[in-house]
Amino acid sequence: MKRFLICLVVLLVLVVPLSAQNLLISLVGTGLDALNTEDGIPVEIDGERVYLGGSTLGALKRTFKDHDFSQLTFEQRSALYEQAQVSIAWPAFKNLLAGFGKGSKLQGDLGGQLFGQIADWTAATTIGIGLGTFLIDLFFVQVFGGSSSSFEDPLQDFAVQTMAVGAIFLAAERLIQAILPIPYGARYNKTLRNGLKVTKDGNDALQMSLAVSPILQVTDVGIRVSTTITL
Repeated sequence: MKRFLICLVVLLVLVVPLSAQNLLISLVGTGLDALNTEDGIPVEIDGERVYLGGSTLGALKRTFKDHDFSQLTFEQRSALYEQAQVSIAWPAFKNLLAGFGKGSKLQGDLGGQLFGQIADWTAATTIGIGLGTFLIDLFFVQVFGGSSSSFEDPLQDFAVQTMAVGAIFLAAERLIQAILPIPYGARYNKTLRNGLKVTKDGNDALQMSLAVSPILQVTDVGIRVSTTITL
């Protein structure tokens, strides 16, 4: 048991600080990216340069709250929507395979990116501790502990269980990462369409819809035809 505790302490001292350092670097990089307000499509609104897209959903909502894009022509608004809309399938696929919130980063989803980074580094640290314990057990403990069947080896059990927990957690959080871009992308694109006054089928939401519905009425003195106009 004393040998087990010593090996575990050594692994925690070596593996955990290294993972924590990498996680901290990733989080700092994410924070710096979030502070960049000039990442997007430049648009001139009322003589002011506004950057559309390339940001979080909250930043997009603030942009539409502070600036009126309806003054642009439909061709301009439609082109902006085509450029600024976020994809969904590729970010979900990238989150599943590459992990670390890289797919969410493509969408500008800061929360999804942070979740991916923290979850993947946690899973990697857990698997690393288990793997390191297994290697120490394989090359040191079993060599000096003897090969008799009565030799108890708690390190091996701990190593296998730790790697199993890390692998299960990795699979679960990668699945969550793959799901996150789907609702986020749908909300982002909907907000973009509403702000640019573009319908889901790509038409102009500002265009007046004119419908003339004839109404036939029979009175005592004759027949009257009237129309209903809907704008």
